[in-house]
Parts: sequence; C-alpha cells; structure tokens
Amino acid sequence: MSVDLLTISYYTRARLPQIRGTILDVYADVYADDIRSDLFFSMERFEERLEAHTSAPGWGCAVAEVGDQVAGFTYGFTARDDTTTFKLCENMLRQEWRKRGISRLMHDELMSHRQEQRSQLLVRRERPRLRAMYETWGYEHAGEKLPFPDSPLYDVMVLELH
Repeated sequence: MSVDLLTISYYTRARLPQIRGTILDVYADVYADDIRSDLFFSMERFEERLEAHTSAPGWGCAVAEVGDQVAGFTYGFTARDDTTTFKLCENMLRQEWRKRGISRLMHDELMSHRQEQRSQLLVRRERPRLRAMYETWGYEHAGEKLPFPDSPLYDVMVLELH
C-alpha cells in the first residue's frame, strides 16, 4: 500500500515564472466545459485576468501537489484601492482531488501569509454548494457583483482575517 504525500507550496510574484504553466494547466482542466461554451472563461481571457492579478500588489499563490501530481492552486492579491482587503481570485482543484480537504488547506496556507484585515472572494451565483462550503470556512455573504460586462453574476463573500 502506498501513501501519497500532500505538499502545499507558497509562491510570490517573483516566482510566478515557475508556476505559470501549472496555473494554466489546472485552469484548462477544471474549466474545460466552460472554456468550450463561454468566451468569458476562454484561456485567452483567463490569461488576461491572470496578468492583471499578478501585476497587482501582494500577489500570492498556494499550489497543492499530491505525490508528483498537481492537485490545484489558489491565488489572490491585495486590492489596489483598499490595502486592508485581500482579493481571493481563484481556488481550484482538479476533480480527482475534491472532497478531501485539500482546497481548505490551500486556502489556509495562502491566508497564513496575509497581513490584510479581510479576504474577499466571488462565487458564481449558480454554484450554491460552493458558496455553502465557503460559509463553513467563515465567509459571509456581502452582496453581489458583475465584475465584467460579459461575466456571470457573482456573490461577494468576506472573511475577517485579523
């Protein structure tokens, strides 16, 4: 019987070149259906958002690996207009690694490096189970947002960190 080791590594913008391909690969896997059906979720648009996010201050990313396989990642940045808020942009796991607590571990590793007072994330309105998961982590519903004219409507959720 073999046991795979879970490793979660933290990266800053300076180390982005090491993990950029990993982020794109996981996104392409997790969003495969959306990529085919909705231009907003295309690889090109994701790369535009990734570029904007990584150019913002305080960008950080946690990557989870199980053995030699990348399970997922989570990343965010400090809001330019509100340095007390960390914007959690992506928190995604490949299908085979879900429902094992890895997403929470990635989130907690990322948050352990944050000095901001709160974390804010957006959850697609049509994903109530995902919203419920974040609520069990302490996030509270704080409104709704349409971040781009062609994006879906999102629920805004906030977690007090300090």
